[in-house]
Formats: sequence, structure tokens, C-alpha cells
Amino acid sequence: MTFLFTCPHCQSQTEVEDQYSGRTGDCAVCGREITLPDFAFSRRKAVPNAARKKSVVRYVAAGLALLVIGAGLVAAIQIGGQTASKIRVGRQRLSSIKNLEKIASALNAYASDHGAYPAPYTTDRSGRRLHSWRVAILPYLGEEGLYNRIDKDVAWNEGDNEQLMWSEMPAVFRHPELQGWGVGTVYQLVTGTGTLFPATGPLGPASATDGATKTILVVEGAMDGMTDSWMEPYDVDIQQIGGAINGPSGKGLGGATEGGVCVATVDGRGYFLPDTTPPLTVQALLTPRGGEPLSDDVLDEWASSGQ
Repeated sequence: MTFLFTCPHCQSQTEVEDQYSGRTGDCAVCGREITLPDFAFSRRKAVPNAARKKSVVRYVAAGLALLVIGAGLVAAIQIGGQTASKIRVGRQRLSSIKNLEKIASALNAYASDHGAYPAPYTTDRSGRRLHSWRVAILPYLGEEGLYNRIDKDVAWNEGDNEQLMWSEMPAVFRHPELQGWGVGTVYQLVTGTGTLFPATGPLGPASATDGATKTILVVEGAMDGMTDSWMEPYDVDIQQIGGAINGPSGKGLGGATEGGVCVATVDGRGYFLPDTTPPLTVQALLTPRGGEPLSDDVLDEWASSGQ
């Protein structure tokens, strides 16, 4: 007999045979250790051993495979092609969320030292854009050596900087869907009036009066808006978004992760927002002090799960 099991970490569900009851392994979606409950103890006592041996592991429908190790025996729950695709998407979401959480942590560390988040870009005396905020937070990502090698007085794609952007791209800026594809990034800030990064200058975490848990800090921009380089000073303008995820314009948010967009909030937590998220909710999450009536748990169902 099979029982429905839900991973306590990522909420992926699957039907598991009672013979795996009580065993421990890794969730194939989120990679965390799980232990199956002894949900079939009484059932196993009533079913003859011979009948149990004839049971066939069913293909899962929601994307979870368990690698079970016990007494030297390795048993794998088989998965079909559709399930394998769901597992890939789930892992991709989780990996991107982890990148965003690291970036958010670095942004907050920078703000702690400087009183505000870094400006989206630096400029020379003539106002020409030189470098992205991604360069400014390198020391907070453990990349002090790279930061010191970058010439901040010339543009991101000039002089020795051009070689550095190709040879030393920090892994945290590379989206899991784009492994091995160039040196561009979809991890961007949302800039413009009413955001944490208005034209008048960047704000800090304390300015998120709507709540750190309800204000988005960093996002996956649209694939069409991916930068040429992680060093390039380019981000998402809130006017391009219009509250839509994977909007018809191909600009704004979404497209890098299937089915929605990964983001991180001011408190450093990562989430996956499906493209069915109401536009008004998206807009409210992008404004740090708009006063919109969002519930305290507005993001909880999408917290760090990729689901």
C-alpha cells in the first residue's frame, strides 16, 4: 500500500510504499534530509511479506524521489520523465533563491556599514555610468581580491576590467538556468520612484516601513533584460513591471525561472512568486513605504521553497 508523504522542507508530495516507512534519505527536490514516518506500521503487520514483495513503486506525480539507505541496501523510488522535469525546476528555483539570499545578505551588510544600500551604479565626473552595485558588494561576498583588482575609475567594460568580467564572474551572480552561458546576470534591483532605489539616492533597511518581510530587495529580472555582464550598471525600472510577472512585454520580472520569479526581501529571505501573483500585490511588495494593506504572512506560502 502507498501513503502520501509531504516533504517538511519544500512541501513536495509523493506516494510512498509502506516498505520505506521510517527510513531516512534526501529529498530530490530541495536536497534536505528527510525521515519518513512510520505511517504504515499497523498496515505492514496485516499484509503478508510475500504480498509486500510484489508491490511496485509507483511513479510520483509531484516531483519527489527518495534515496533510501539502510543496512547496506540502497533503494531508489523511480521517477518518470515528467517528474524529472518537475524536480529540475524545483532545484533550479531553490538554487536561485539561495543566490538571492546571499546577495540580499551582502546588500544588508553594506547598508550596515554605510547607512544605506549601494547606489545602483557609480558614475564619473561627466555622469557616465561606470559600475554596478554588484561590484560594490563584492567584499561582502568574500570577493575582496576581485574587488581590489577592478579599476573603479574606468567603466566596467574598459581596460583590464573587460578581462576580469569574463574570467572572474562570482558564481552567486550566475542563474542556475544559465550555467556556462556568458557572463550576464538576471539578478537585479528594482529602481525608480517609490522603491528602495529612487533617483534621489538609495534608502536603507530602516526605510522599509511597510515591513522588512513585505518589501522586495533584489529580484530576477526578465531574460530579455539580462545584462551583458555582471559588472554592467543595469537594473529593472519599476515602470517596466506594471505589477506583472512574465508580462507580455518580456521586460520587468520573470522568465529566468519557469512559472514565476524568485526574489529576496529586505529581511534576507528568498521566495518564489508564481506568475499568477496579483499585480497589486507585486507592486505593493516593491514599495518600501507605500502603506499597502498586505497581510503579515503574504509571502509565507512561497518562502524559500521553490514551490
